[in-house]
Amino acid sequence: MSSLISLDYTGNFNRFDTEHMYKQIISLPRQIEESYFNQEKSDIARFYKNISKVYICGMGGSAIAGDIAKTLFGNTLNIHVFKDYNIPPFLDETTLGIVCSYSGNTTETVSCFEILKEAGAQIAMVTSGGILKHYGAEEGYLIKMIPPGFQPRAAIGHLFFSIVKIFEELELIENQNINAKLTLLNLNNKLKFINCDVEESKNLAKGLAQKIYKKIPVIYSSNPKLFPLAYRFKCQINENAKTHAFCNTFSEMNHNEIEGWESGYIHSLIPIFISDFEERKKYLKRVQVFKDIIRLSEEEKKDANPSYEEIEYLEIFTDGKTLMGKIFSTILLCDMISYYLAILNRVNPSEINFIDMLKKSI
Repeated sequence: MSSLISLDYTGNFNRFDTEHMYKQIISLPRQIEESYFNQEKSDIARFYKNISKVYICGMGGSAIAGDIAKTLFGNTLNIHVFKDYNIPPFLDETTLGIVCSYSGNTTETVSCFEILKEAGAQIAMVTSGGILKHYGAEEGYLIKMIPPGFQPRAAIGHLFFSIVKIFEELELIENQNINAKLTLLNLNNKLKFINCDVEESKNLAKGLAQKIYKKIPVIYSSNPKLFPLAYRFKCQINENAKTHAFCNTFSEMNHNEIEGWESGYIHSLIPIFISDFEERKKYLKRVQVFKDIIRLSEEEKKDANPSYEEIEYLEIFTDGKTLMGKIFSTILLCDMISYYLAILNRVNPSEINFIDMLKKSI
């Protein structure tokens, strides 16, 4: 089902996107420039010593930066990501706690900061202000300040690359200059094909948004390394397009969720696969077998009921020369899909009324 809203008419963007989410999404390359290439090294970094593990604490868009960091650097760094008020008690002076909150006031993240402080852990911060900025300035923590004025979910470039700078300054990872440059190149190329000026017939993001319209996406990453992309896409659809979406990963979903697709009540769902062109055979085979199962099941249902509407699945492939580039070009594509879906749904992609209501009620 296609929306009556045209994604080739500029007036529709002006009508619903009154707080300029589009400009925030397409600012991703500039965010990398500002938070990686233009951010000065901290003098405080020299006081951080003998780090054995990293705890990244955050919620929502701030925490996803930690998920991506674990995917990219988890093979060489002992990284754990926590999205709660509490963190495990295995804390000591060799623990680096990175508290990541765009606003600086996220209650769960501030709670984690207090636990880290009480335990004597080494602490670094990524924020734009709030309580965390106050503590960072007063108590001399390594802090990366990022610009205010963004929706936290649209500040992923600032959040993630500030974490990268912390890792570099503490000599926990190798310099990522080349990776960051290649990622920038990848993003700028991607934007040429999915920005709002590119007509729908040639715009992958617009076309996929139309196919998702009035459906409930179930997003699968082809392997656990790519799961942060599936989860991020799900969250962006929730917040930007104000609709349900769900996610899982191969091969975990093969051991439980796959059985749900046998149901006769799945016509409103649309499976979306996020895969790598260079996917390893053991994962690729599982994805293909699952697609075959869906196809055969649909053929049987069609034979039994000629009016049955078959399920269409969508595929999103990562592209780029590095894993970092692949991750961020896919993030940009999926963010744009969620943005166009918001316009099709006739909603303001910036508003988060239910989240705001919840915060005021607790």
